[in-house]
Amino acid sequence: MDQESFNKQLRENLPCVWEGLHAQVVEVSEDHVTVQIPMAGNGNDKGTMFAGASYSALVVAGWCLVMNQAFASGFKKPWAAIVDAHCHYAKPVAADALATATFAEPPVLVPGSRNWPKVTVQIGEQVAFEGVYAVGEQRE
Repeated sequence: MDQESFNKQLRENLPCVWEGLHAQVVEVSEDHVTVQIPMAGNGNDKGTMFAGASYSALVVAGWCLVMNQAFASGFKKPWAAIVDAHCHYAKPVAADALATATFAEPPVLVPGSRNWPKVTVQIGEQVAFEGVYAVGEQRE
């Protein structure tokens, strides 16, 4: 999938991410996906980004990366869901955030079976995320 396709998915299927966080996919490749969320509208009372907003960007970036790989691996109607996640907030995010997702290890996704790729996502040096996604194929 490309950047425009992912943004259409977010707009149509995840309005809380698209309209609420104003998240947008800004880069897609085989080995990484980058999601941007603005500081405006996602801040807290300390003048930094609300942790829940940055966490959502991390999860969405990982989801896009996994879905992109599922399509590349021959899935016709893939689904993906976060099943385990760990997040470390080293420094406050004080500006627009770019969450860049990569695979922790090269994934081998097999259509017709459950898959468990591990993803890492970074917002600069501020936030580090590790997550495992379950990936499968929707039944007709």
